[in-house]
Amino acid sequence: MNLTDAQLWAAALGYLLPPLMAVVIQPRWSGPAKGLFMVLVAAGDGVGTAYFTHEFDGRPIVTDVLIAAVAIGVAYHTLWRPSGIAPRIERATSTAAGLPPAPPQAT
Repeated sequence: MNLTDAQLWAAALGYLLPPLMAVVIQPRWSGPAKGLFMVLVAAGDGVGTAYFTHEFDGRPIVTDVLIAAVAIGVAYHTLWRPSGIAPRIERATSTAAGLPPAPPQAT
């Protein structure tokens, strides 16, 4: 099976996206909410990749989106979560109960 440039770009971006996604994802989000966000990011990755590589029609778009989704999932579960990088980013960028972080206390 020969992969197109768009498919390779979708996979490469998919491997790099989990830390960026962790900036938005909050630890308190449910599993389905995190999954839905991942699907939306994969759709953006696949559609954008197809567009910028001039393969913007039917089947290549769907293939790019699916490749991006698999790459994001595999990268997160085999690299970014076990290393602790993605969870640390989620905790560092999270806010308590959706409120902005409290200002630092003067000492």
